[in-house]
Parts: sequence; structure tokens; C-alpha cells
Amino acid sequence: MTDHYIANAAVSKTYNLDPVKTFEQQFSKVSIENMLFDTLAFAIWLFEKLLDQNKVDINEEIAKSRIHNQKWYREKALDFMFGRSLTESDRYDTTDLTEKEIQEAKIIANAAPVKMQGYLRMKVVKRKGEELHPLSPAELKAFESYMNRVTDAGTYVVPTTNAADDLKLHLDVYYNEMILAQDGSRLDGTVQKPVIDVMNSYLKSLRFNGAFVETKLMDEIQKIEGVSMVKIVGAWSKYGFYGYESTENPNVGLINEVRIADAGYMKLDETNTVVNYKAFMDYE
Repeated sequence: MTDHYIANAAVSKTYNLDPVKTFEQQFSKVSIENMLFDTLAFAIWLFEKLLDQNKVDINEEIAKSRIHNQKWYREKALDFMFGRSLTESDRYDTTDLTEKEIQEAKIIANAAPVKMQGYLRMKVVKRKGEELHPLSPAELKAFESYMNRVTDAGTYVVPTTNAADDLKLHLDVYYNEMILAQDGSRLDGTVQKPVIDVMNSYLKSLRFNGAFVETKLMDEIQKIEGVSMVKIVGAWSKYGFYGYESTENPNVGLINEVRIADAGYMKLDETNTVVNYKAFMDYE
């Protein structure tokens, strides 16, 4: 603004300005002209801030008035605080809580909304150390009450929380005898069960309610030093009262490349998993 001001011919003539000097070089900080420009600049800045805040307020009102998506439902589930009541505006009053107390009350480690016929299923788990676990009956009941209060009218939320689905695998692993032993351990003694370790790591790396994919697991196993090839002879999963050989439920039994765990996560059934190690040297 000041550059345009001093460039004006009338202003330059009135103040007898030097065209090679800046506004600051020709007007003091306490001059009326300088204070006027400061006041004008502040007024423009304040007006822009008010416009920005108005935009935020409008977007919030729009968000409140529209039907929420699955991401919103997941975020609301993660916001749940066990043992705390909501205010009249369906929010938690955390003014008297420390950050540690807030985080301890937020027991939901992960959540996944799944559309069902006539309701919304919400898969949830909590975390103990590094492992995921189902909620206790009291925690699940409180969470159900919370979700059906904060969600849209007409949307019925049914939360579920279960132990991890069991995964059983049958693998043929072809290995390099210069690196791995017949039982799959490293010859240098640094890792005893590299294949089992990688399978467990892969399952933990899956996002909650994400898909287990046989090909991706094979890719991870084949990255192990000393593994030449791997073949998944068979893969099965089960949960609840279902068994590995069940055929009445499409989400249990034999896996055809892809499986999403009913609980939202899986754990390897090491007892029933079979890994056949076969020596193989690729000299090409």
C-alpha cells in the first residue's frame, strides 16, 4: 500500500517526495500517515480473520446437518472415554483432566464400521502392551450406550469386540543350505524362527479390519535371507465356534487368496501351522 501511495503523482508533489526513497525513509513511524496505514492494515487483517472464522463456522454447521460417513463414525468411536459422561452437547468435558488421564480413558485402540442390513456394526478392540484384546463386558456396554447417543438419529450401532481370528497355514519353504538350517533357523544362530517371525509381523502390520492376502504374505517371506521360494499349500481361518473346516460361513475355513477377519484382526495359530523346509539352491 505504501509503495502505491508514494508513487501517486499528487502525493509525491504535495510531500515533495524523493522517488528513489521508500515510504519508511520519508515518513517517521509516529507520523499520521504511517499510523493510518498501520490501522488500515490491521483492519484488513482482522476482516480476513473474521471471514476465515466465518467459513469454519459454516463448515461446522454443514457437517452437523449432514449424514456422517464411516470415517466420522470411526473417529467418534476412538473418542470414547470409559468412565466419563457426556455433556448436554454430546461432548466430553476434559477441563479437569490431565493429558495422561484423557489418554487412559480413551480405551478404544482401533475401530472399524461395517454396514450391515438395518444397522451399523462397529468392530472395536483395546490394547494391552503391544497386543490387541477385546473389551470387557462393562466397557462394551458403556461404549454401546455412547455410540448410540452421539450418532445420527435413525442409525443403530451394534458394537462387537472379539479375540483375534485364528490363522492356520501350510507352507513349503525352499531354502539356501548355506544360510538356513533344516528347521528354518539361521546357521549363524541369530534368528531361530525367521519364517514364523515374518508371518507374525505381517499379521500385525495389517490395518485393523484390513485384508489378509496370501500373495502379500508370500512376498514378505521371500524377502528373508536364505529363502529361495515359498508356496502356500493351504491357509485357513476360524473364529468363535467355527472350525477350520467349516463351510457354512464364507468368512471361515479355507482361504481363497483374501480374507478379512471377523474380529478385525488375526493371530497365527503356530501350534497348527505346518512349515515344510526343503533345501533348494538356485545357481543361476
